[in-house]
This record gives sequence, C-alpha cells and structure tokens, in this order.
Amino acid sequence: GRPGICDETRSRVQAIIDETGYKPNVHTRRLTLRKSMTVHVVMRQYQYTLFNFFSLEVLMGIFRESRRLGYNIIFTSVDFTASDARSNFDYVVDTVRTGDADGVIFIQAADPAVVTTLQNEHFPFLCVDSHVKKDGSIPLLEMDYYDASYRATQHLIDNGHTDIGFIGADAAMEYHLSTFGGYTAALRDAGLVCHPEWVQIDAVEESPLPGRLENILACKKRPTAVFCAGDIFAIDAIKCAKRAGLRIPEDMSFMSIDGLVVSDFIEPPLSTMALDKAAMGANAMQLLYAIMNDQPYEPVNLMKTHIVRRQTVRRL
Repeated sequence: GRPGICDETRSRVQAIIDETGYKPNVHTRRLTLRKSMTVHVVMRQYQYTLFNFFSLEVLMGIFRESRRLGYNIIFTSVDFTASDARSNFDYVVDTVRTGDADGVIFIQAADPAVVTTLQNEHFPFLCVDSHVKKDGSIPLLEMDYYDASYRATQHLIDNGHTDIGFIGADAAMEYHLSTFGGYTAALRDAGLVCHPEWVQIDAVEESPLPGRLENILACKKRPTAVFCAGDIFAIDAIKCAKRAGLRIPEDMSFMSIDGLVVSDFIEPPLSTMALDKAAMGANAMQLLYAIMNDQPYEPVNLMKTHIVRRQTVRRL
C-alpha cells in the first residue's frame, strides 16, 4: 500500500473499488508506476501455413491473460526466410530501449543476438517453445517434448507394435534431441530395436517433406507404426501413405505430438499427445509478469501433455 494512508482509509477505498468494479485507466497506471504496461510478443511466421497453428493457439492464451493483468500487447511476426527478418528483430530491441515495452515474449522466435542483448541490458523476456538450451540461463516455457515423445511411442508399444519408425526434424537441435531421445528411450525400455532405415530426421521446418515416409515405405521390411514428432509431420505422412495405397491404421499406424485443432479434422482423425496451448500462453504471461516484477520464478518450465486416442493407431 501507499505510505501515509491509514488502514481505515485504505479499507474504505478498497470497498468502493470492489463495489463499483473500478479499474484504473492504463494511462494513469503508466504514469503512476512509470511502466509502459505493454508486452512485446514476437512470433515466428512459417511459410508453410499449418506450422503456424501451434503459435496462434498460444497467442490467444497470452491475449486473454494480458487483459486480466492489465497489459497491452505489441505484436510482431517474423519470417526467418524473409529479407526484412533482421529489421523486425531490430524493432524489438528499439521498443526495449525506448521504454515502449516492459517485457518480451518470443514464440518459436528466439534470435540469439537479440536474446544476448536483452540479457546484457537486464531486460525481462521469456522464450516460449523456442528450443533453447535448458541450462537455466534463458527463461523458458515449452512442451516437455521428451516426455511427450516417450509416451507417444509407449502408446504404440502398448498396442502391440514392436516395429516403429520415426519422422522428425533436426533443424532445431534441442527439439530433435528431446523428441528422438524420448522415442529411442521408449524403445530401449521395452527391449526393442531402433532401425536406422526407419528413421527420417530431415523433415525441415519450412516444409514437412512428405517424401520422408516414402523412404520408409521403400524399405524391404516396413514398420507397422510410425511416431511423428509433430502433428503436421503425421498429417503429411498419412497423406503420403494413402497415395501409396495403404489403409490407416489397418496397414500402418501413426502417433504424434502437439494436439493441433486440425488433427481432429483429417481422415482418419489423428491420435496425438495434446498440449493445452492456450494454457501455455496464459502461463507465459504469468511467468513474464513475475520476471518483470522481480518475483521468484523457475527459469525452465516444461508442460506435460495428455493422450488423445483417435483412429490412427491399430491394436495388433
């Protein structure tokens, strides 16, 4: 409370606030607190549209929680392949140095140079699903990719599958280490073998490269199931399998992670490890709020997924 105000007066004022539902004007709060009451959200924009679904769901959670906490949002989308990507990141730094934002949230868009600048200038920021190192040096909130991949593979094993392939991406190394690590750990714990010819790890971020399943289908012996390290990889793999004349899941089963809305609208609907992405957005805003206000916080935050059983996994 403000010094110089007695408890009785403070109680009366609070009673009026509660009764009237008064909320202080954001401009008044800026002047009083000497803060912008604004957060800059930087989201990576992919050329392949379906890859943007994850971030957009997270963004909705950020918007809702920012309103509850009384913050406005500045939003910037960055296409890493575009010629103006560097200028967009420079704009982020400008909003920091001019006091136009009190903190920054990066959604799949953590640029190493910008992160280093914010660290050197002791400016509050948070990386969300940005696949940075989990050593505590960078505030991080993301899916527990290792756990999700392990449990997805385990679900296939529980349904009788012992020959299981893998499709993923190694462009983001932390992501690859987590997803491929979870997959191989589940196989190892079940006493199963990881067949290198069934592993495709070069499905790049700008295109899911459905041809990677074709490489698996070209093997003399095929797996009965494939774990895909993302719903978009699985959706394109299923399309590829259908073009090859396979029935899903009768001829090949698919299991994934993410839980994108679109995964329920393919045929057949995709079984996946789903993350509450709106909750991730709300958690991100709450975590950044703690960082901005010098409150205690955990630097590494991994969110668990839950299994969604649909129709792409056959019990053998």
